[in-house]
Amino acid sequence: MRRQRLDLGTIEAVLLDMDGTLVDSDAAVERAWTTWAKEYGVDTEQVLAIAHGNPAAHTVRRLLPHLVEEAVQAAARRQHALQYDDLAGVTAAPGAHALLAVLDRLGLPWAVVTSADGRLAKARLHAAGIDPPLLLTYDDVAAGKPDPEGYLAAAARLGIAPPACLVVEDSEPGLAAGRAAGMPVAALRGLPGELSPPDLGRLAHLLDRSRVRPWWRDAVGYQVYLPSFADGDGDGWGDLPGVSARLDYLAGLGVDVVWLTPFFRSPMRDHGYDVADHRAVDPSFGGEDALAELLAQAHRRGMRVIGDLVVNHTSDAHPWFAAAASSPADPHRDYYIWRDPAPDGGPPNNWLSHFGGPAWTLSPATGQYYLHLFRREQPDLNWRNPALVAEIDAVIEYWLARGLDGFRIDTAAYLIKDADLRDNPPLPAGELLPARGVTLDWRRQEHRHDIHQPGVHAVHERWRRIADRHDAFLVGEVYELDPVALARFVEDERLHSSFWFGLVETGWDADRIDTMIEAAVAASPRLSWVQGNHDRSRAVTRFGGGPRGRRRALALHVLMALLPGTFWLYQGEELGLGDGRVPPGHGADPLGAAQPEESRDGARTPMPWRPGPGLGFTTGRPWLPDGARGDGDTVAGQQDDPTSHLNTVGRLLSTRRRLAHLPAATDRLDRVALGAPVTAYRRGALWSVVNLRDTTVAELELPAPAVFDSDDPAVTPDRPRTGRVRLAPQQALLLAGGSTAPPTPDAATGPAGDAPAGRTA
Repeated sequence: MRRQRLDLGTIEAVLLDMDGTLVDSDAAVERAWTTWAKEYGVDTEQVLAIAHGNPAAHTVRRLLPHLVEEAVQAAARRQHALQYDDLAGVTAAPGAHALLAVLDRLGLPWAVVTSADGRLAKARLHAAGIDPPLLLTYDDVAAGKPDPEGYLAAAARLGIAPPACLVVEDSEPGLAAGRAAGMPVAALRGLPGELSPPDLGRLAHLLDRSRVRPWWRDAVGYQVYLPSFADGDGDGWGDLPGVSARLDYLAGLGVDVVWLTPFFRSPMRDHGYDVADHRAVDPSFGGEDALAELLAQAHRRGMRVIGDLVVNHTSDAHPWFAAAASSPADPHRDYYIWRDPAPDGGPPNNWLSHFGGPAWTLSPATGQYYLHLFRREQPDLNWRNPALVAEIDAVIEYWLARGLDGFRIDTAAYLIKDADLRDNPPLPAGELLPARGVTLDWRRQEHRHDIHQPGVHAVHERWRRIADRHDAFLVGEVYELDPVALARFVEDERLHSSFWFGLVETGWDADRIDTMIEAAVAASPRLSWVQGNHDRSRAVTRFGGGPRGRRRALALHVLMALLPGTFWLYQGEELGLGDGRVPPGHGADPLGAAQPEESRDGARTPMPWRPGPGLGFTTGRPWLPDGARGDGDTVAGQQDDPTSHLNTVGRLLSTRRRLAHLPAATDRLDRVALGAPVTAYRRGALWSVVNLRDTTVAELELPAPAVFDSDDPAVTPDRPRTGRVRLAPQQALLLAGGSTAPPTPDAATGPAGDAPAGRTA
């Protein structure tokens, strides 16, 4: 059964607890109660266990039941006096001002509901710089938490129905009060709630995002390559519990959408991309309960999770194929593509496998060949069979009902094959397709008939209708480098988005990258922007390696952060990782076995979390060598350095989140000329100014204040830079504000040119 996710878009008011939630005053509260406990001879731990969230008099009655009411009130006044006299260190809780700014901008009414008396509440809020439009204290509400009286009174005064009010609390009594009032709750401090944000800043982001339609628009996505992300049970193989344990890391980074590579039951000959049961979670990844827990935990943090739909082919261990291979008369025979041998007894046509050799394997049991564009253990499905189409429809419905928020579509343009299975023409002698991740022989053909057939759009349109019923997201893996051709996959009611792989399929050539991005931007506002994935060498390595490669990759991330569409990170990119080193003979990639220079192992080595054996990825022996990572490559090694790649990417995403409302009303992106050889775009009131070149740019006048600088962590939205700047090689800025006049076209580059055309695997 699908677990219901809290829809923040239905929230009409926010009701906040004060101490420990909106105001960081726990230390002052504890000091006052500790002093009081000593004066009254009460055990301090007993006092602190019940004091939070309750009026002082209620706490006194529970601790000292023998006191008469006059003495109770005197003891409560003494406790208040201790708190009045101690406002040292009382500040706004982290993210409080960001949350209140979002509430005001969204026009959402808010109130503070506290068990403190009016004088104390006003003093603490004043010390924190907070002036609530509605404040309910012990002076207004006689009953303390967990009684719902305070929250019900606040809702009544605001004129909002209780189910439309979000209660934000940091204690069990406060959460109980919200629930008793019939209100959804956001629980801080890791407590269980319909929503469990790590802090108020994250809640501000989620409320902001809840007003963005569709929800994936301008979202930050993160690819988890499951075998290598985090191992929860010590067997050396990444799994779903490992991901669950790292969700706070992803939320803190600013991730909105997590893409999980295949978790379905599989013999793992291609590490999950050979599916043997589309409706079962493989035990090696933790099984069914582990997925349910991951989805629940991600949704409580306000994150979405998409799966990896692998339906161009299955594993030869799939029951469908076992039945199909048993007899030409089996009902599943037409789920796959079978043909008689050619007159010479060989394969039916000249199509090739990505992994080398013919794309056909003879089945001795029936005397026919079956098609496989990948490994022989991965037979291709027959998408011209209506029964197969209906089966996959049901698979999609099943997982969306289970709680997945959509799918990345593996090999999305491969499903339909030429009806007559005609030969592919060879490319002229000496010409090769601009493709990586395939064998050299595959690159010598023009793949006119085996992939990218027009009929595939009808399949995507069918899936889109299913996804839209579930408010789910479909993003395609379409290896089409021509952005105009790629745009056809996301137009009208087809896929919601598709990865553009121009930055994945290139080394560093600043002028070429500049031109390619301009063409992609002009083609569609619905693309997904990505520099790397588990199938290609990491961007840092392709862009020159070491510090230079990291600076280049970061500059492109700053540029990508402004583009309309979805911004994606591949695990480890936030650390500036290049390819890991895998000694000869220790790899696991079947493509690398066929053609070593195309091995994908270097991009798949385990995620480095902390120094030491296993790098925090596993307590056991990792399934793939650890990549020879140094301490500085790890999350722990970078998290305390404000200039580290991790913290720079974190600053970038934080700035993007904080200012996300500025371009939200427009997908229009204009290239502008700033009188210097920089790449500059403007979208609404946000700008990106990036020096992609390897030379310093002469001084230029900033057209708006800089709120992010890849080279200077001191530049923030609260401490912007203005005036003239010189940009070092690959230095990148985000600007906010400036003139609203139409931008000056970039005369240096002119209109968007054509990106290099061609299909790649």
